[in-house]
Amino acid sequence: MRILGIVAEYNPFHKGHLYHLKQAQERIKPEVTIVVMSGSFVQRGEVAIVDKWIRSQIAVEYGVDLVVELPTVYTLESADYFAKSSIALLHLLGVTDIVFGSETGDIQQFNDIAHTIQNHNEEYNTLVKEAMQKGLRYPDACNQALSTLMHKEVRTPNDLLALAYTKEVVFNNYPIQLHAIKRTSDYHSETIETFASATALRKALREKKDVSSQLPGYVYYKDRVLLDMDAFFPYLKYNILMNDQLANIHLVDEGIENLLKESIQKAKKINELIDLLSSKRYTRARIARMLSHILLNNTKDEVIKAMHFSQIRPLAFSQNGANYLRQIKKSCPLPITTKILDKKDPMYHIEAKATSLIGLVDPELIVKEKKSIPYIKRTHE
Repeated sequence: MRILGIVAEYNPFHKGHLYHLKQAQERIKPEVTIVVMSGSFVQRGEVAIVDKWIRSQIAVEYGVDLVVELPTVYTLESADYFAKSSIALLHLLGVTDIVFGSETGDIQQFNDIAHTIQNHNEEYNTLVKEAMQKGLRYPDACNQALSTLMHKEVRTPNDLLALAYTKEVVFNNYPIQLHAIKRTSDYHSETIETFASATALRKALREKKDVSSQLPGYVYYKDRVLLDMDAFFPYLKYNILMNDQLANIHLVDEGIENLLKESIQKAKKINELIDLLSSKRYTRARIARMLSHILLNNTKDEVIKAMHFSQIRPLAFSQNGANYLRQIKKSCPLPITTKILDKKDPMYHIEAKATSLIGLVDPELIVKEKKSIPYIKRTHE
């Protein structure tokens, strides 16, 4: 039995995502397709444009059998942690094949790099540490280490994630086959093209432009509250100015607190603040994730305690997906349920904070979270 796994954010679900999904299904010919999807926040450090319940419903309507949630504590992390948690979930759900998008589309290169890092782990980590001590950002330090070890570099966003996924499978010896689909579109372009980027589509949606030709399920975005980090800027400003213990917040390195308090007085929007805080040491994505943790008041200790899975939470599924859930529940070591089994669990404490924050702008999310009712696509639909 072949079970296809995909890691996604679907922020929003666009033509490129649909192409990737159909290409993956054509290549693998799976009995079941499972997606691990970011919940309220996404890995680049911002809120998703619409809530996870809507995004998962759209995915199932267009061919996914089961969507499970990747909790906020994992989405607001670097590519390595994001990949580690996503691949672990797919493994627990019995996935046999994972297909991801990549700028190079070269799965052999990712395998070679992953095995080299595994076989020279101590040397690799030493090289990365030394490069960071010289002021290089983590991704650049990793590339310098790779260049030293095997004269290779990985720089584009999807290739970096692809390598992170591959390392997790290789390091943990998961019985999973990896496949890469070459990606050709510009992931940051703000123009609407044949395959428009998620960045361009989010911009167009907020400008009330008709992008129905680009967005399967466009009706779900039209006339709906579209979330944007700038809506939370006043709360962020308050948290920064009133918190005398900013160094205790996750990803806030010692020494940046004064710059945070100074910069928040100058900036009027999130992007302006990120511009003021970005440096040779910190990427924009890392700064954005740090600001999200400040918004949520996630301390370093809280995040450490929350980094575990106590359950797996489905958000939407087809009838085929429901049948598979009944089957996998018998062998999965974790409970699979939409209901939060332990609201005191550190992981779901952070999730509750994310829901409460977004509920300030979109109260409907709080109602949905309390009900925790997944979307089910019946076979006759």
